Amino acid sequence: MNNHRPSPESLLAKLKEGERARLRVYIGAAPGVGKTYQMLEDAHQLKRQGMDIIIGIIEAHGRADTSALIGGLERVPMRRIEYRGVTLEEMDMDAIIAHRPAIVVVDELAHTNAPGSKNRKRYEDVLELLDAGINVITAVNVQHIESLNDAVARTTTVRVRETV
Repeated sequence: MNNHRPSPESLLAKLKEGERARLRVYIGAAPGVGKTYQMLEDAHQLKRQGMDIIIGIIEAHGRADTSALIGGLERVPMRRIEYRGVTLEEMDMDAIIAHRPAIVVVDELAHTNAPGSKNRKRYEDVLELLDAGINVITAVNVQHIESLNDAVARTTTVRVRETV
C-alpha cells in the first residue's frame, strides 16, 4: 500500500498554478454613474485584504471624489507616445506585465489606443494581461458594447464608435 499522498496544501498550490486569471467588468448605463469610483473603492478593499493590486489606468474625468480614491493605490507610470507632434499617454503594458501584480485596474475598456501602442484597443490589452495570468478589473458603458450599440442608438440617438 502506498502511503505517499500529496498534502492538501500541495494540491491547492497545483490548482492555483493552473487557475486562469479572472475578469471583473463594471457595466454602467451612462458616463458618470460611478463605475470608476466603485472600481477604486473595491480596489482599496482588496488592498486591505492583502491583495497585490495596482492601477494600470484610471480616467477620473476631473471628478475630485474619484481622483481622491486613486491615492493609496500603486499606479504604474503611463507610457508616453509621440504622435503627429503631440505627446499621448497610454497604459504601459510592459511595465504591468513585468510587475506581475495579482490584480490590475484598467478603466475605459472600449478605448482605442494611440498609434504605436502595443495593441490597437484596450480590450486587447486586457486580454493580454489575462493571458499573462493577471486578474483585471475594468469598466465599460453599455453603449460601448457592440451587440447593444444599435439599441442604445435608437433610444438615445447617440452612436459611439468605440465598441467592444
